[in-house]
Amino acid sequence: MSWHYMLALAVDGIGILVALYFIFSDYIRNPSMTSNGSLSMITMVFCGWMATSYYLYHHGHPSIASAMAWIPAVPLLGYGLFVLMFVILKPDMK
Repeated sequence: MSWHYMLALAVDGIGILVALYFIFSDYIRNPSMTSNGSLSMITMVFCGWMATSYYLYHHGHPSIASAMAWIPAVPLLGYGLFVLMFVILKPDMK
């Protein structure tokens, strides 16, 4: 696998793990209230998107798969860098 495709998959995987963290932490705090229906649905669709990209990559369409992997990875990388800059530049949150 090429490094840029692996980087996009890693960013997408981290995004899915963060979404799952929020889903499960909200459920643990208040199990009677399930207000994360849309986040759960988007996370499942995102998992399907990654699986489709992985399938295409291994069945002879690496350029399409790479583009599919980078579509959600670019905004996730931008958001991650923004949060990282915010934490570095304002560590005391004042």
